Formats: sequence, structure tokens, C-alpha cells
Amino acid sequence: MSSTCLPASRYGRIAKAVSSGAAARLLSAAITLVSLPLAVRYLGAERYGVWATITTTVVWINLLDLGIANTLTNSISRAYALDDKASAARYFTNALLVTGTIAAFVGGAFAAVCSRVNWMRLFNVSANVPAAEVRGTVLVAAALMLLGLPCTLGAKLLAGYQELHRNNYAVCAGAVASVFGLVLGIVLRVSMPMLFVMSVGCLTFASLANLIFVVTWHKPWLLPRPSLLDRSTSRELLNSGSSFFLIQVAAVVVFSSDNIVVSHYLGAAEVTPYSVTWRLVGFAAVLQSLIFPALWPAYAEAYAKRDYGWIRRTFSLTMKGTVALNLCCVAVLVVCGRALIRLWAGAAAVPTFSLLLAMGVWALISGFMSVESCLLAAMNRIREQAALSIVAAVVNIALSIALVRHIGSLGVIGGTILSYLLVLVVPQSVTVRRLFKQELAAEGEALFAFRSSLLAKAKFV
Repeated sequence: MSSTCLPASRYGRIAKAVSSGAAARLLSAAITLVSLPLAVRYLGAERYGVWATITTTVVWINLLDLGIANTLTNSISRAYALDDKASAARYFTNALLVTGTIAAFVGGAFAAVCSRVNWMRLFNVSANVPAAEVRGTVLVAAALMLLGLPCTLGAKLLAGYQELHRNNYAVCAGAVASVFGLVLGIVLRVSMPMLFVMSVGCLTFASLANLIFVVTWHKPWLLPRPSLLDRSTSRELLNSGSSFFLIQVAAVVVFSSDNIVVSHYLGAAEVTPYSVTWRLVGFAAVLQSLIFPALWPAYAEAYAKRDYGWIRRTFSLTMKGTVALNLCCVAVLVVCGRALIRLWAGAAAVPTFSLLLAMGVWALISGFMSVESCLLAAMNRIREQAALSIVAAVVNIALSIALVRHIGSLGVIGGTILSYLLVLVVPQSVTVRRLFKQELAAEGEALFAFRSSLLAKAKFV
């Protein structure tokens, strides 16, 4: 394939991933519009607050992959750029071994200590909700997340090969199954733990089916074999994943601690308007959520092939599109958000206008930073970002706890905004600008092309 065809082919793969992702997102949004109010009305404000808190809290389990899943994306992208199937199979086999071992070990340990934790006190739940139901929901949620830990590698494999559309099909299937499971559970009047399995569990089962499909039929050379186990590859994955791991820790603290803080200081019922508003404002991030999973491996492949011009053009286009779209979405949500939430999830989920406005501001900041983070992750230039993310997470927790006592749930999102502005925004932007002026400069691309031509001539002679 000629070099002139590469950008067009790369954009084509991104377009395919984005279009299928858009379909999956629209389907998921439509399902959420149906399932969330059903869950709120069936469970009630307090029980749904417990449900939402558990759902966001068990996301912490994703940290247990130690950043290996994100590292695998870059490893597979490099192997794809070099057409190295053996390397791809070796990286995947060792990544699966490490994540699977961690999931099994942690699952056993969690099962042993779960009964000793006072979940009612932790979530600040009243006696109206049975303690056994809360504990049972925690157990099934943790089990599903642990099962999903190695299963997510299937999506990372497809992303590395820039075939993310296939994973989007699996997401669609899981989303459809989840709403049918939710409706069936409500009709049968099942308990909260069983309802969790019948709805949220479908997403995990779809991820498992996707992984099996990829390694047994679609890309059989990736099928794990004992001969591919290698300690040096496992160590490489762990070392490369350390920075991703720190960023994941910070992200989980920022995005999953809010409901815990709100529940602990204000009560489980207050989680409902906060969580529902967060979900609605999250729709403003539609562009980055669709394009970034496909753009990341495309950046990594282009970087491996030294196609710096494509990276520069794509980054500029993505930044402009993300900022413009987020501004439009946030403006609509700020004006109409409270009325939409009232119609969508009921009066118990309606936030204050100040909370809605603050979350809109956060969506703009997050969108801008996500464009930069995508590029840095693909180039594996995230050590500085990882350290600062941990600092920002600590500052976020401290500010959220301090502010929630004075201004309620508004203080929780306010702590998130202030921590990012104070710690992360400027240093990350400086790092990106430095990369464009140095490593990704047009002169560097020309120098690489010149050296490549000299090497080619030398080999010919």
C-alpha cells in the first residue's frame, strides 16, 4: 500500500468505528431513556441511590488491571503497523494471564471479607432497605466487574487493529439484552441483586462473548498458548502500564468518589439527582466518547510509521470539533436540562440550576483535556500526566469534602473543577505544545524520511 493511501485508509477505519459507535451510543442513550426511569421508579429514590453508588464504586475494580489493558492497545497498534502477528499474540497471552490471575485472587479475597463490612453504614442507608439486599448487590456487582476485567481485553485487541466497530456491535447486543433483562426483572418483581445481574450483567456477558469470538474465530493467531508465556513481556506490560494505572486511579477517584461523598454527607437519596444529572450532562461528551477509542490506536499506528503530518492535522480537527460540539450541547442542557430530567426520571431526580451549570462547565473542561490526553496516551507520553493526576485526585477529594458541608452537592462537582484547573490543565497543555514543536514537528518528519531514503539506497548499493 502506498504512503498516500495510508491516511485515507486510516480515516476510513476511524469513520467506520465512529459510525458504529454512534449507532451504539444512540441505542444506549435510547435504552437509558427507558431503563433509568424504570429503575428509579421500581427501586425508589433511596434504593436507586444505593444502586447508583454501588455501580460507580465497583468501577474501582478496573484499577486491578494495573494499566495493562491500555498498554495492550499501544502494543497491538505497533504490531499491526509492523504486521507482526507473533508479537501481538505474545502480548495478548501475557496480558490475559496477568489480568485473569489478578481477578481470581481478588475475587477470593473479596468474598472472604465482604460479610465483615457494614455496607449500610458505608452507604448511609436507612433501615427501609434490607441489609442483605445491599450486601447481595455489592457481591454480584463485584463479581461482574472481576469477570469483566480480562474480558475487556477483547475490545483492546480490536481497537489495536482499528476494528473497533466489531466491539461496538457487541456493546449494542449487550445493551439491548440489558434493557430486556431489566424489564423482565421488574415484571417478575425480583430483588435488587438479581435485577443487577439481569440488566448490568448482560454487558459483561456480551464482552465475554466478544473476547471468545475474536481469539477463536476472527483472529485465531491470537489464541493463547503456553509457549507464548514470557516473563519479560509480562514485566514490559506492567512497566508500561504503571503510568496508565496511576491515571486510572486518579480517574476512578474523581469520577467514582462523588456519589460516595454525596451519599455519606447528604444521604443516599441525594445521590439520585447528582447521578442522573451527571448522566445527562455526559451526553455532551458524545464526540470524544465516539472518536477517541478509534483515534487512539490510529495515532499510535501513525506514530509508529512516523506519519506526523497526519497526527498534526487530525489533532487540530478533533480539538476544534470537540470544543464546538460541547459548547452547543452544554448550552442546550443548561437551558433545558432541568425540564428534561423532570420528564425523564421524575421530580426526585431534578437538580438545582447551579449544579446543572457546574456540570456543564466540567463537561467543557473535560472535553478539551480529553483531546490532549488521547494523543499523549497513544504516544505513551503520560508519566508527567500520571503524577499530576494523582495530585489532582487528592486535591479533588479534599475540596469536595470541604465544600459539600457548606454548599451541598454543588461543592462536590466544584471540587472536581477546581482541582483540575489548579493542577492539570496548564501542565498538560504545555506538554502537548512541546511535543508539537519538537518531536512531531514537520522538520522531524522530513529528517526521518531523508534518513529512510539513505538507508534504502545503502541497501540497494
